[in-house]
This record gives sequence, structure tokens and C-alpha cells, in this order.
Amino acid sequence: MTKMPIPQSLHLVSLFTLLSLLTPSLAANIAAWKSRSVYQTMTDRFARTDGSTTHACNTTAGLYCGGTWRGTINHLDYIQGMGFDAVMISPIIENIDGRVSYGEAYHGYWPLNLYNLNDHFGTHQDLLDLSDALHDRGMYLMMDTVINNMAYMTDGEDPATDIDYSVFTPFNNSDYFHSYCKITDWNNYTNAQLCQTGDDKVALPDLYTEHKNVQELLIDWANEVIKTYSIDGLRIDAAKHVNPGFLKTFGDAVDMFVTGEVLQREVDTICTYMDDYIQSVPNYPIYYSMLDAFTQANVTSLFEQVEIVKNQCNDVTKFVSFSENHDVARVPSFNDDMAIAKNVLTFTMLYDGIPMIYQGQEQHLSGDGTPKNRQAIWLSDYNTNSELYKLLGQLNALRKHVISLGTDYLDESTVPLYRGQIELAFSKGVEGRQIIMLLSGQGSKGDEYTLSLPISFNAGTTVTEVLSCTNYTTVASGERAGELDVKMDKGEPKVFFPAELMEGSGLCGHAKGNVSFTKLVTGQDAVVDSAAGSLTAYRSSGAAAAVFGLLSVVAAGLLGL
Repeated sequence: MTKMPIPQSLHLVSLFTLLSLLTPSLAANIAAWKSRSVYQTMTDRFARTDGSTTHACNTTAGLYCGGTWRGTINHLDYIQGMGFDAVMISPIIENIDGRVSYGEAYHGYWPLNLYNLNDHFGTHQDLLDLSDALHDRGMYLMMDTVINNMAYMTDGEDPATDIDYSVFTPFNNSDYFHSYCKITDWNNYTNAQLCQTGDDKVALPDLYTEHKNVQELLIDWANEVIKTYSIDGLRIDAAKHVNPGFLKTFGDAVDMFVTGEVLQREVDTICTYMDDYIQSVPNYPIYYSMLDAFTQANVTSLFEQVEIVKNQCNDVTKFVSFSENHDVARVPSFNDDMAIAKNVLTFTMLYDGIPMIYQGQEQHLSGDGTPKNRQAIWLSDYNTNSELYKLLGQLNALRKHVISLGTDYLDESTVPLYRGQIELAFSKGVEGRQIIMLLSGQGSKGDEYTLSLPISFNAGTTVTEVLSCTNYTTVASGERAGELDVKMDKGEPKVFFPAELMEGSGLCGHAKGNVSFTKLVTGQDAVVDSAAGSLTAYRSSGAAAAVFGLLSVVAAGLLGL
């Protein structure tokens, strides 16, 4: 197994190299992550080093299929082509070897040794190169992480008596773990946090995370990995099963954006976790209501849930917004209509929080739960002409453009505007430069009709429907002033934005570039190149001042000044 090297003494390096090392950690707080969108990869199933697009991968067998960090590097254009500016990778540490009836540790969730890398995925240098490749593109790196348990292959033997704890590093005796018990009630949090989540084939010995020694070992390991590989954010697997007090301690200690899996539909539970224990969680209450709306034709569920979540949680903009991941069935397994998939993606990308799209969603894959939802993406030939690939590019471009006009967009929560028999409308953003999405559960076989949206933009406002590049104008006067008459057809989603603010978006014939809101309103500013604009903004930011100030101190020390 590849060992993670112990850092050497600081040598004299160029100031530019030092800057590249410092910048990611300064940028990796939740405020910086809110403007990002994340493409979630499962390392073993995303891209192979040899570039094959035909290598077989039997998802039901659950075996390693050959995806690597080097393969991911070679396909960053594919990810960035959809507009994503952050990538999540699978857990990186050494997992147990061997095979049980349902497979191997290809997913990375069966940890054995915290201090070694999973050499199925690549080498120390490969992971360094992946981090560098992402940061060179201005993208963030998120690492999936297991801090709840280790793993041991019992293969039918009794987990209570047949685990050899000496094989684990660094937790090499039973004192580091809770005594064995089987979870009998997954909704009883004491039971779920003190007992094991595994089975009699692969036991998952539950770490005693209430113990200070265990906490220190996990925190020291995490900080070392973050520093070594310039990690920008963490996802905590099975966060629901970790002692909640330690979740907060861990998050404070790593001092960066952390999101964690709490797979619950109950709003109060989710809000309690995010308000008290961890910065962010995936928005499972909205996920389940979104399925209700678009696969069960129950639009009321989502319309009401948006308001419920907003009222019960302190800050809904800290959620991770998602509609597929490696633990749940893909949306097309419920309903394979392409229009349904488009509506789901549109809501996921434009609703509150940090959008995270699971690999393969852009290819309309349809696995109906684990392990069938973990298909090898190379078998799609990385098709950049697929409808959903192109849609994600449009949605990411619009989201980035609206943020560039004012980051206050990120802190505005979504407002439900309209609920029809099969339609939903939501608004997000500051009045006058808000996005309005009009969604449908009708499906692609639906008839054409006109819908009058009673609440939209100011009277007489011309807006662009961004996905079809069609302009509409709200009713200018009279009793219907401000209403928007929209042509609905084949269940396609509609996304509206003021036409006068489209310049700089790179959409619907407009050039791409950084354009200030002042320029669009008064015509007084010039369009600037995106990269140059970003650099200018960075140079003027407080983060830049901190970086360059720190560089001065470090450089002086290195040079003996």
C-alpha cells in the first residue's frame, strides 16, 4: 500500500508555489463553497488510467472496476464542460482486501489503515497531481471521509467475537471501539450511534468517538491529509452514526467546509444537525418531496416542504442540494421520462444551497439503488452531447452569472410562487434580478398549453427563458399587470431571468464575461475577461491581503531577513 509521507522541514520555495499552497485553505470556508457546484465522483467508477470506454464493469458483482485518480485528471474537461467548479472523490485511505458475496471495497467505505492510501486508486503522486490539476483550473477538491468505523471481513462469523482489532491502524485494540451490538432501531439515535452499521459478512466496528484519544487521532489524521493534498472540503459518511458532539469538535478542528450524511426525511432532525452539530447536510427532506412532485405527481409535497424547511432551519442556504447519490435509486428508475429528469435537475441546481450532482446523472443512468446506481461512467463514452449534460452547462452558467451580479443571491432563500395541478413555480434571488423557475411534472408526452403565472416580475418586464432562449414580457398594465403568460409544451422546465441582465452570461447569444450589475443597469462599466476579472477581484479581497501579508512574513523568515 502507498504510504502518505511525513512532511519534511520547510524548504525555500518560490513565492508563487507558496501562494498556490496557501490559497485553497483560505478559500475553503462555507461562504466560498456556497458559490460552487459539485460533481460527485465515485473514483473506481469514473475514469480509468488507460482511458478505456469499453472495459466491462459488473455493478451487481460489486468488484473493483479500475477507476483511478489519474483517470479523473484525464477527464476534468468533461466535468468542467458542464460548468462544475468542485469535484468530490471517494475516501482515499487503504481499505480491507478480499471479497464477500456482495463484492469488494471499491467504494472506499471499508477502512483498514488511515495512514496508507488505497492503491487501487493510485499513488501519493497521483493524488497530489489531481489536487494540483483541480486547483490549476480554479476548482475545489472535496474528499469523502469515514470517521465512524473501521471494517473487518468476518464472512459469516460472529462480529461480537471474531474481530481481530490488531489489524487496524491506528486503532489497534478493542479499547478504541464501542462494545459490539447490532442496530435494532435505526431511528433510535443512541442505538444507531453506539452499535455497528455492518453485518456478519463485513463488520464495521464502531469507533469510540466520545473518547478524547480517538478524537485526537482522527483530527490529526484529517488535518495532515488536508494539508498534504490541499483538500478544500470534506463530506462525512454516515454522520448520523457519529457521536454528534464529536461532529462539532471535528468540524471546528479541521476549520473548513464540512458536510455530512444524515439520511432522514424528518425536517426537525435535519435542522437540529445543521444548526447544532455540523455546518451542512444533504437536504433529504427536500429530496423526498422532490421525488413526490416529479415521480408521483404530488406537487403539493414539494411546494409546502420548501416553506417548512425554510421556517424550521436557521439557514437553508448551507444545505447540499441533490437529487441522486450513490446511496439512493436514480431518478429514471422511478420515471425514465427525459422531461422529468430535466425538471429534477433544474430544481436541484437552482434551489437553495450547494448543488451536488452525482456522476452519471448527466447521462440519464437508471440504476435502481445500490449497487446498480454505481455504473462505470466510461461506458457512456463521456457523451458531451447528451441532453442533460448540455442542460447542466446552461444551469451552471446562469447560476454563476447571477452570483457574479451580486453574491447576496446566495443568501436569499427560495420562495414558492405558484402551484398548479402539475406545475410549480419558485423564485430565488434579490427582487429585480431573481431567477424564476417554472417546473412541470407533466412529462414529455404532455400537450401544449398556455399557463398564466400570476406572480413573476414587475409589470412590463422583458425576461429571457434561458433554456429555450425565448423572450417573454409580463403584462404591462390592468388587472393582470405583472402576470407572465408562458407556453408550456412536453413538460419542459422553464427558467426566467431579466433580459436586460443577460449580458456576460454566455447564454442565448450573449458573450461570456464578468459584467457588474451597475454596468447592466447604467451602461458605465466594461465587460472584462472572466479570468482577469477573477484575478482583479481576488487581488482586492480581504483573503488576498491575508495571503500576501502571510507570504511576506514567511518569505522574510526563509530568507533570514
